[in-house]
Amino acid sequence: MAAILGDPEALAAEVSKRAHHRAVEIAEEATRRAAAILEAAKEETETIRRQSAEAAERQIASLTRRNSARAELEAQRRFIVLREAPIQQVWQAAEEHLRDLVHQPAYVDVLKGCALAAAHELGVNELVLAADPVGHNLLSPEILAQWSKEAGVRFLRATEPAATWGGLLATSGRTRFDATFPTQFALAQETLRERVFQILSPGSPKETP
Repeated sequence: MAAILGDPEALAAEVSKRAHHRAVEIAEEATRRAAAILEAAKEETETIRRQSAEAAERQIASLTRRNSARAELEAQRRFIVLREAPIQQVWQAAEEHLRDLVHQPAYVDVLKGCALAAAHELGVNELVLAADPVGHNLLSPEILAQWSKEAGVRFLRATEPAATWGGLLATSGRTRFDATFPTQFALAQETLRERVFQILSPGSPKETP
């Protein structure tokens, strides 16, 4: 380098040579950096794409689970509706029969059975009976005297009929026996619902009476 300090042309040539080498080095370094940046960008892009795909898969899986749950709930709802339909028909027919029974001559015997059941259940010496408006008119002194003799319990007729469409209420002080048709009918529905469903289900084993 010292030999060419006095020679401007040589100095210019040396500077140009070194500048060229430096430019090549800078260009190579820039190329390497650009390649590294590009590779990092590709990796980041792939990561984002993979994460997006995983997120999309999770969303799809979550949506599938929700749809499956909805479908299962809908299937259960439809099953219950289909199951309840014939049972409801049975209950409606039974209630219509009971409501019609209230106006039949044999209704007084039904009330008698309710009164005797109350006497047996409560085990008291005296019971006040309140039937539905139709049945209450059937509780004559003669009828009650006859029932009292059979049951060994004194039956009295309440001042007012019971607020029901069938059956009767038997009370002794604070003790009460509810033999009204609506209450007994509701208990029967609760007790017999599954049995009735089994009987009405196709292919189900039928119970032997």
